[in-house]
Amino acid sequence: MMRRCLPFLAMVLFSPLVAAENTIDLTVNNDAARIMAGFELSNNLMVDGSWFHNSDRGDVVGAGFHVTGDATGGRNPLKAGLGVRLLQVDPDIGPDDGTVLPIGGFVNYTLPEYDRFVVGGSLYYAPEVLSFGDATKYWEYNAWAGYSVLRNGLVYAGLRGIRADFENTSSITLDTGLHVGLRLEF
Repeated sequence: MMRRCLPFLAMVLFSPLVAAENTIDLTVNNDAARIMAGFELSNNLMVDGSWFHNSDRGDVVGAGFHVTGDATGGRNPLKAGLGVRLLQVDPDIGPDDGTVLPIGGFVNYTLPEYDRFVVGGSLYYAPEVLSFGDATKYWEYNAWAGYSVLRNGLVYAGLRGIRADFENTSSITLDTGLHVGLRLEF
């Protein structure tokens, strides 16, 4: 497991040296937790590292690269990112594991009249051609709504689903359902 966490740890240790804006995001529910660290390398490039753990179903460790920016203008623009993630999927169910390269993106929107309320979501998908090892497909979605308690601190609730298909164990749902989260920017 430790070797799978090395890319995430390396990113956490070395990326702040060149980053303009950093983000730490933690989500939890009764069975699962995810920690993600994001680092803005320039005004429009972001890298991230993440570790998802479900106590009954397994782990997903990975890193991502996104182009980010404002999808709309104005005081409270729609912020978006498009990119790719490299993920190692290691379920506890069955003998299979694999590496996937899902493509996708995320959006965040601050409500104009209520600038402390934020909504957002993300969607990533890896078809068979972007799935390696025993993995044959991967998809992940996340939708959430939150409140900025501080300008650099957000609490939120969301809905997440993570599923991977494998050669021998078919489809494994690693997470589905509600979670709560905390996002810090510095």
